[in-house]
Amino acid sequence: MSKKVNFYLMSMNLNDRITNYQACEFLKNIEETMFAEENDGNLVREIQEKTLRMFPFHYTTNGRQFVIPFGKLKEKNKPYWINLQNNRLEEVPMSLFDINSLGIDMDYGIALYTTNRDGPTIQNVEDYLNTFIQETIGLKISFVPIQYNTGIEKVRNAQLVRNITLNLDLGKALNGFYLGELEDNAERGLLDAFRNLAESAKDDAEGKTLSLTLGLGRGGKKTDTLNLESMLSLLEHINVGAEFIKEILVNYKNGDEEKIDTARLKDTNMLLFYTCTGTSENQISPETLRENINMAVADKIVIITRSLRDYHRNVIQYNAEGLRIVTHWNEQN
Repeated sequence: MSKKVNFYLMSMNLNDRITNYQACEFLKNIEETMFAEENDGNLVREIQEKTLRMFPFHYTTNGRQFVIPFGKLKEKNKPYWINLQNNRLEEVPMSLFDINSLGIDMDYGIALYTTNRDGPTIQNVEDYLNTFIQETIGLKISFVPIQYNTGIEKVRNAQLVRNITLNLDLGKALNGFYLGELEDNAERGLLDAFRNLAESAKDDAEGKTLSLTLGLGRGGKKTDTLNLESMLSLLEHINVGAEFIKEILVNYKNGDEEKIDTARLKDTNMLLFYTCTGTSENQISPETLRENINMAVADKIVIITRSLRDYHRNVIQYNAEGLRIVTHWNEQN
């Protein structure tokens, strides 16, 4: 069991391209259709040999966030009850579900998902929700994990940055990067100097690697720092995940009295998560997620907004008017 919730970017994609049709509107359309009194559809779906269903939505007071519980039918290891009619222990004679809950923030268009390992996975939920769309349309809901570089976040939050060292591989990987990103993103200042140095080292027949350190020198005071904004701009433009980057090391301090620490920026991506409070239970209930969703988003808002900006750069138009929700599972088969 876990009190963690993971963050996801969500979108409605048409043939794998992000559209301007909001995923939260699609989810509310499902709610209005499937939980209407006159609806005769079935919420149960068979996904990856698992029996799944969704349950009624839980809204926050302001109506800008809501939580959808999803259950996976518990077919094994059911609890027992005592049947007083025969005084025997028997398996509970009803449908039981292991659940996870999907929290939606309509203002930012993101999702949070609980992490009960016995409940449906986020991929199960994505597949389940897509059964409410006719396959021939080509429209799909998509949940993409929000990841962030823990090393860069340490640098971003540092008070002092003493130096940065880039260890580069000057082989084929740099050739591809040089012809692509460096040419397209050429700027004055640090990036321009970095490009020239990389080019010079690559042209050296003996040069196979390049270690480049940008620092304050021996004469710098303890309170001196590199320009943090320029450092972050450089890191964003050279793409830390690029193949030609062997490692990036940043020496930083969180205060004048603190010791210098080193942040490693290569291969330090982590899934963005939040630990819910206000519950003594190890599993997060739909109600607990609803009460925590505002705090969770506020706590991670910087990383969320940065991820949203990158994710929605190339959006296509899609007219969802008249989109019909598939109410019966056999309509898809």
